[in-house]
Amino acid sequence: MKNIVLGLIISVLSIPAFAGSINGNLSLNSDYVWRGVSQSQGQPSVHGQVEVLSDLGFYVGTYVAQVEFEDNDANLSTDWYAGYNLQVSDNITLDTGYVRYSYNENIESYEEVYAILSIGDFTIEGYQDIETNDNYAEVSYEFGWLVRNAFELELIHGLYDLEGTEDFTQLRVGKTFGVNQDWNFSVTVGQDVFEGQTADSVFASLTYNFGRDI
Repeated sequence: MKNIVLGLIISVLSIPAFAGSINGNLSLNSDYVWRGVSQSQGQPSVHGQVEVLSDLGFYVGTYVAQVEFEDNDANLSTDWYAGYNLQVSDNITLDTGYVRYSYNENIESYEEVYAILSIGDFTIEGYQDIETNDNYAEVSYEFGWLVRNAFELELIHGLYDLEGTEDFTQLRVGKTFGVNQDWNFSVTVGQDVFEGQTADSVFASLTYNFGRDI
């Protein structure tokens, strides 16, 4: 499975008359909370992402983030992913793909396949571990009609199915700004998935987005 992303990268970039874009972002986060669980022990974390997107809908990318775990020396995680985003209609998209999570120390890498269905402001996501029965699902809704684009308001609910079932809920409030609308500041309030107490996880993120056509 380790060569899946490499093969997809070569496939995407070898498409005749390839056209598309390179997009990415850099962000500073007061905590790295992923799927309702802190990946940095409540400490600040810097993230970076780069993605190559074909006009045909194929894409490949990588996501790098600082991590800190209580029982491991790993301090960097790197995600490699690739997939296809199908534009079904003006407000419906279906995104399917593969992602590999790896670390710079002795944490074993693992892989998932995923599907993401977006219908207007409503999104449902499903992730399945390739080697185990572990899976994760997430439902989110953006209240664009309520805030009338003054800011971003998103409600997120995630559900783990590992050896048991755990869930969490988050509310994210954000604002995009800058001359080219390439900056975003957000605050997320929610639950720690293994604690289950409302507002026991609060973190802020400042993100710079960039991109260019190729």
